[in-house]
This record gives sequence, C-alpha cells and structure tokens, in this order.
Amino acid sequence: MIAKNVNELEMKQALNELNKRFDNNIEFNRFEKVGNQFHFTLKVIDCRKKGSRYGFSRKKNGDRRKIASACWHVHGFFFEELIKINDNAVIKSSMSTINKNQGNWIDRNIGSRIDPMLYSQACDCSTLK
Repeated sequence: MIAKNVNELEMKQALNELNKRFDNNIEFNRFEKVGNQFHFTLKVIDCRKKGSRYGFSRKKNGDRRKIASACWHVHGFFFEELIKINDNAVIKSSMSTINKNQGNWIDRNIGSRIDPMLYSQACDCSTLK
C-alpha cells in the first residue's frame, strides 16, 4: 500500500493507536519512504492473537492456514486512525483509493471461483472483542 500526504510520525502514531485495539500485535512488515509517500504493509507479530488472518491455502484436514499478514479489520481500523490524525491522508491499496470521503471497508474475493473467500471472511475475528 501507499500512503500520501502524511509523515513518518503520523504513520507510527496511527500504528500505536491501532495497537490499543489489537493488544500490541500489529507491526509494519514493510515501511519505506519513497519520495513524498510511504510504501507499507501490516502484519501480526503472533498469528494466534488479535488481528491474524487465514490464507487461501488449506491444511491436509481442509482448514485454512493462518498467515502473518494482518486481517481486513486491522487494515480498515489503521486507515481510520491515519485519517483521524491527518484528514488529508490518502491511502492507495490494491482494492481502492481511501481518503476521508471514500474507499475504506471495501470487501472483495481473495479466493478463487471454485473456493471463494471474501477478505472479511479471512479474519480470525473470534480474537476481535
């Protein structure tokens, strides 16, 4: 993802606020300043705790595997926090352009036609309370 119109302090502040909701289990996987924007991804520190998600692949027993990438809710709440800190923030993701007026909480299929799975369904939301 790419964040524009923000600075490093605002990005880290948004992550700190987000971690209050997710028990300090979220960190930047990638955090790189490129020109006047930040390229970033979010991941969980522990896949057994809040903010984790399931991947598309399955185990032998048919259950989906947990992966280190952060879930749909982590991303949505991070975007909300960043925009709350700086209402000029613009985030470009593979799904949409997110700003104070539009784009957050858009869901899509990350599975296949044969085995569909919405991004929101990939969350281990039993950990989100």
